[in-house]
Formats: sequence, structure tokens, C-alpha cells
Amino acid sequence: MRAKNAAMQALGLDDHIEDILITLGTQYHLIRPLESNPAVFVNVAVDRKSANLGMARLTVKNVEGKLKV
Repeated sequence: MRAKNAAMQALGLDDHIEDILITLGTQYHLIRPLESNPAVFVNVAVDRKSANLGMARLTVKNVEGKLKV
């Protein structure tokens, strides 16, 4: 997260990270910083064969809304 934020700053991008996706051979890792506190993030790993990536993103976003950090 820090590296991606630093790269965005170096490029002069005035934006924020919604989530970061890392794909492995058998898994997807979804990392989402909290809007209320970008220093805290949710990290979810799902099985690639059985996961629906769109639903995983939506679920993580919904869970984020329920967290109080």
C-alpha cells in the first residue's frame, strides 16, 4: 500500500486506491484500505476456482462499511 501510494504521488495522481488485486495460481488476494482510515486495510484471499471476483469486491466493500476503526 505504501509503495503504491508513493508511486501515485510521484506521478502526480490526485486519486485514491479503492482496492488492489494480487493474482496467484490458485488464489486471488484483495486488499482494500478503509475510507475512514487508509492506514488500515482489509485483506481477503479467495480460491480462484470457486470465487466470483466481482462478488468478493462487493462483499469486502460492504464489510468495510460495517467496521468501526
